[in-house]
Amino acid sequence: MVHEFLNQLPNNLQSKIQNIAKALPNVLDVFEEVYNFGQEQGDKGQKRRKVAANDSIEEQNVIFALNNISVLSPVRKKLNFILHLSNVDHKPKLSLVRNGVVELSIGNLRESIRMGTFLPVPEKPKLLYLFVQLSKRDGQDQDPILLTLNKESVLSEFKSMGLIGQEVTDFNKCIEYIRKQAILTGFKISNPFNTSLDIPVPAFHVECHRGTKEGTLYFLPEYVIFGFKKPILVFESSNIESISYSSITRLTFNVTLITKEDEGYGNKFEFSMIDQTEYAKIDEYVKAKQVRDESMSEELKAKTINKNKEKSAGSNQPSALQEAAKQMQDEANINGVPFDSEDDEEADGNFEVEGDLSDGSDVDEEEEEDEDEEGNEEEAEEVDEEVEEEKIEPESNTLIKNITANTGQTPATNVNAGLFDFPIETPSFDIPIELEDDDEGSGVEYD
Repeated sequence: MVHEFLNQLPNNLQSKIQNIAKALPNVLDVFEEVYNFGQEQGDKGQKRRKVAANDSIEEQNVIFALNNISVLSPVRKKLNFILHLSNVDHKPKLSLVRNGVVELSIGNLRESIRMGTFLPVPEKPKLLYLFVQLSKRDGQDQDPILLTLNKESVLSEFKSMGLIGQEVTDFNKCIEYIRKQAILTGFKISNPFNTSLDIPVPAFHVECHRGTKEGTLYFLPEYVIFGFKKPILVFESSNIESISYSSITRLTFNVTLITKEDEGYGNKFEFSMIDQTEYAKIDEYVKAKQVRDESMSEELKAKTINKNKEKSAGSNQPSALQEAAKQMQDEANINGVPFDSEDDEEADGNFEVEGDLSDGSDVDEEEEEDEDEEGNEEEAEEVDEEVEEEKIEPESNTLIKNITANTGQTPATNVNAGLFDFPIETPSFDIPIELEDDDEGSGVEYD
């Protein structure tokens, strides 16, 4: 069977398909089906483009146009925003056009557009959003139209077209002109942030997060909008059933909106990390719209009670701190030394001496020795003479006498020879003796 579709493919692609066909002979039939399917889809695309070309925008049918505008949704590119009459039925349409090619076209604007509004761009006063929310199609939400207008550029364009005077510097003049053109085509664009208008519920916006997405929450007289990262959320203020505040800290708090109906993303929407300074505005908006504040609802209070019950029920259980203390007590010893022994001094021969050094007692001893030095000098010399005559250490002399009295036998006089095994007790002297090498013989290192 000849597969002529291969001749329509590039040579390198033909070689790849033929290599695959050597291992799987029947695979060429599958490739041909894929090729034919792609051709059919391409023909349909050509038909769609021809329809768009037949409904191209003629200059005499243009009602209003903004050229080379930054579009953020439903696509991200520079496009022309045009309100015009259809070439087919002469009804108003909204189109996004680039180089004469219509990228998006919307008819029946009165029914197709849910709302439109101008919104400020946070921290960028020279820019302004034009937001157009489309109605649902077949029960599904459509991506809104979101444009970014540079005020200086639009003012300059309006002046060049003669729509406003050359002396005009107020951008609100451009906004009013756009609003009037939109009304002529069947939909309205509100300007809720115009401070010159007497609006019962002033519009405002706050910075917040929804999950990990950072965005802006706009509170408008009739709507609440969160944007502008997909999905963009739009609520009618009349459809908000209740609101609650949570995770309140010294700097931020969270707001949860509960809607009466499912907006497609559930009916509970939490917005976090809102600055505390914005609380008064939100609370005033909630009261003006007569939205219930559910912050102290029975459901939330029940959660608090349940938490308290869990804490009470667990009061008989040992705490983490108690468990840690018990574990420490159960340790028999650490590195061979009892952990909680009351006689740690016995396990550490230097403990008592080091303690004395730490509180400065050695200084007192030196002062006392200095005071008694002159008074005891002669007595110390006499003791040295007696020891020299007897050729026996004072400690040994006393021990020999005690041993002889208790056992009736006289041990060897050389104590250092180690001829007896019982412990040597250090006697106390009535006359203090100052030894020059006391520090070296104590076995304790001094700092």
